[in-house]
Amino acid sequence: MAAVRLGRIGLKWCPTCNVPLVELDACGICGGASQPVEITPPGDYRPAFPHDIERIRSTVDDYYGQGTGKALIPEGHLVVLNKSPALDIMDEVAMDAQVLGSHLFEPGKGWRFICRIEGARRIVATISKKWAIIDEGAIPFIRKGSSSMAVGILDADAGIEVGDEVIVLSAGKEVVSTGRARMSGPDMVRLDRGPAIKSRWYKEVPANPEMAKGKTWEVAVQANAAKLEKKRLDSAEHIRKTARRFSDLPVAVSVSGGKDSLATLLLVLEAGFRPKLIFTDTGLEFPETLENVARTAEKYQLELVTESAGDAFWRAIEHFGPPAKDFRWCCKTCKLGPMANLIRKNFSEGVLSFIGQRQYESSQRYEKGNVWRNPWVPGQIGASPIQNWPSLLVWLYLFQQKAEYNALYGKGLERIGCWLCPATDMGEFADIEKYSDQNEHWQRALADHAAKKSLPAEWTALGLWRWKNLPKGMRDFLASEGIPVPDETAVPTEEKTTHEQKARLERFSCISDDAYAVRMKALHCMGCGICLSLCESGALTLENGKIEVDPEKCIGCGKCLHPCVVVDFEPR
Repeated sequence: MAAVRLGRIGLKWCPTCNVPLVELDACGICGGASQPVEITPPGDYRPAFPHDIERIRSTVDDYYGQGTGKALIPEGHLVVLNKSPALDIMDEVAMDAQVLGSHLFEPGKGWRFICRIEGARRIVATISKKWAIIDEGAIPFIRKGSSSMAVGILDADAGIEVGDEVIVLSAGKEVVSTGRARMSGPDMVRLDRGPAIKSRWYKEVPANPEMAKGKTWEVAVQANAAKLEKKRLDSAEHIRKTARRFSDLPVAVSVSGGKDSLATLLLVLEAGFRPKLIFTDTGLEFPETLENVARTAEKYQLELVTESAGDAFWRAIEHFGPPAKDFRWCCKTCKLGPMANLIRKNFSEGVLSFIGQRQYESSQRYEKGNVWRNPWVPGQIGASPIQNWPSLLVWLYLFQQKAEYNALYGKGLERIGCWLCPATDMGEFADIEKYSDQNEHWQRALADHAAKKSLPAEWTALGLWRWKNLPKGMRDFLASEGIPVPDETAVPTEEKTTHEQKARLERFSCISDDAYAVRMKALHCMGCGICLSLCESGALTLENGKIEVDPEKCIGCGKCLHPCVVVDFEPR
């Protein structure tokens, strides 16, 4: 998948103190020059927690042999992970000022680790699997990018299978390259022609000198103190400037139970404000998230204003089918709808809401800027004081402030939100499903949808439900595995209207001349309530989970049709 730049990539390292630095040319502890670490865009690098490190070690042990995990990442070293574009999870693993390799999840296969040259060097003394010995005469060609040919393989692990990641060694056990197997281990040794291992990392790099051990994230905070201070001052000025610009609006902070909204709250407090906290319970929250939100409000003695979507997701899924990356009706019905209702009830004149949005998260957020209006949430001005903060800087700030962040970050979750968000990678769901008491309900809903549409087992097993239209990368993957692309097209059925629905259509006929939109809204309303805030004449009410229109008050402006979930998102 192509790399996308969403801002400056500034991961650096102090080789003396052995700590990561954020966009600093010199270490804040020793004053020494920093060393850049080449990572893949968009460059939203973050700390590796103990759970992350143990999972990486376990993967490396399983893949390259027992003991290689600890050899790769010994105790007392700080590790930074950088999420890279891939079919599923792929984190570059940086330590000691270098990227050691990538930890990735392959759908249907599980976790694996791709070693770079430095990573391979660290485990070569303990490696017992996925290795091959190459003839010395082939090394100069491999250093230029050529594959390791079967004729040059002197020996290889008999357990190597096609597609495995392999470390290529010289007869003297020096790392030559790493790459992907094109044939099995026995065939590499037996055959005398054909490419055996396609080179992935092969350029000769100098050995990395041993770096200091025993470093902690508290030390990293000290090393980055100057950057943190500048960012804090810049954010405080942004908060005050934005508050002056919208001085007629009350100030609030949107909290989600995640790290970014917590950092945003602390910055708003530092800027001298005592905001209300606003939180929408989507009905798909982790218990730890609800607990964290309540604890945050109590700790800082701030009023917490909440709105719940209730069972909106489970009602809407019968209409729309499962949500998808390119079909996110769930955000509108379960998050933005309740938020619009919260603002309408509690901030009748509108509100300035500081939100933990960052440009590194997506192209959409990069383009949105640090102050915006969301058409789905009338009355809310959104602003982000951490728009250009990479993830590591957010974490260093939270460590510095000794903030009580959501415990799920320490259990393998990179992001906190709705537990079954379609943006979640399959590699994360193995963890997520352990922490949600709604997983059984969700699995039944997926199975029912798959049965209704006659979809194959792979649709669920490979997480294909996460797209309405499969991207090229996933289509290519399915083709490489010999799996047909599932066809989710429904067979059209004649739509019949009941007497009650006909009455609703009659009442809604005053809205506008957009017949299709009126029909969709009248017959398929999900009751999210977004349109209540759009209606200037007070013609709309929410009754028994459905929007009702008073023809006597309706002026036919049609504002309630755009945006509207059932108008913008047709049934799946």
